[in-house]
Amino acid sequence: MPDFELIPGVYIASTDGVERSYRAEEGRIVLALSSKSYQKLFPAAVKCLNEPLFFFLEVPSGEDFELYYLDNCTLPVILAILKRYSGILYSDGVIRFGFGSHITGDELYMREYQRLEIYSQKGLDSYKKILDGLGYRHDPGAKTLWDIISEDNPISGESVECDDESFKDIIENLAPEGMYKYSQGG
Repeated sequence: MPDFELIPGVYIASTDGVERSYRAEEGRIVLALSSKSYQKLFPAAVKCLNEPLFFFLEVPSGEDFELYYLDNCTLPVILAILKRYSGILYSDGVIRFGFGSHITGDELYMREYQRLEIYSQKGLDSYKKILDGLGYRHDPGAKTLWDIISEDNPISGESVECDDESFKDIIENLAPEGMYKYSQGG
């Protein structure tokens, strides 16, 4: 069984060099998150955040991304979002999403191609414990898929549906709950 597994919406010929490891930098952890780890990591990691929390979703729009926020969430709301939309969030190869704390500035940022960035001003130890418990090891040279992309090893992502829903349904369904499109300067 491979050490690192792709989510359904990401395609690359070879994942050689990408392992279940993370690198810790000043105030940040960076890693390639294996598909089998999403279900356990996110519910555990959001519990490390201090309320009030926020959820964000970045979706493709032409050559750029549109950013949507749901502010002032409680932990039960965030856990409900993870439960309800995990099929899309944990499979789609073109969206970016994350969760954060308005109080501490801590943030979990799932970028395209399974690159997870965890930011913390209060310390990374609780996140490291979660990763260690999931079988990830600290490695200052840990690689993400971004590090192995080449002309001979191209990567692509595609949007996926889960139960006939896509990321567009997340935005539409959470709009009545306060999800809004962020516009710079206003």
